[in-house]
Amino acid sequence: MNGKQLKFIGYFPVAAALLVSTLLTGACSPARTTLTGIVPRTTATTDTSTTAAVRLVSIAIQQVSPVKIQLGGTVQFSAMGTYSDGSTADCTGSVLWNSSDSAIAAISYSGLATTATLGNTDITAAGNGVISNVVVLEISPVAAAALTSVAVSRSIVANLPVGKTEQFSALGSYSDGTINDITSQVNWTSTYTDVATISAAGLATGLKPGQTDIFATLSGVTSNDITITVVSP
Repeated sequence: MNGKQLKFIGYFPVAAALLVSTLLTGACSPARTTLTGIVPRTTATTDTSTTAAVRLVSIAIQQVSPVKIQLGGTVQFSAMGTYSDGSTADCTGSVLWNSSDSAIAAISYSGLATTATLGNTDITAAGNGVISNVVVLEISPVAAAALTSVAVSRSIVANLPVGKTEQFSALGSYSDGTINDITSQVNWTSTYTDVATISAAGLATGLKPGQTDIFATLSGVTSNDITITVVSP
């Protein structure tokens, strides 16, 4: 066996040891083995390596406290580990996540918090005897969708004879994209009540010949106007 072959065999255990060390030490392992130098021995057949242990010194949850979310939502937390050599690594999937009150919000092994009821809970992460900072998770009620517009319409497009009635309706558009019938919720107005009146249910009644505008309001939102003409029967 020549010198080149002997030298290859000598390096193989070093490379194998490094591979095993890498596989066995996770992102948040208490000590990582780092190659600092290969020192050749006096013979050509073997080499020895000098190693140093790198310790996990802190875990930091990346989200800023408090984290606010509405009931029914989820939050993905993440954690970063810092080591004694100044290096950092993402520890999100290798730490032990904890919620101080799992009845308010539970957190999975991957750092996903799921809300269950209103209130606050403290989220922490731990690994190898190191505990992270505390991040408060605040769960609030689901905000009601805001009314953005009101559209009124009439059942017929014609003159309204005195003594006759006509039904008006109102549709409300909301900030979440929904549209609801709010005919019975709005406040109906006739600008000239001596010409025609309109009830709380949106039913207009002609009283005397003339014109009047009909509109509706709700939560500070005013609808379009509809002008009706009241004529003699």
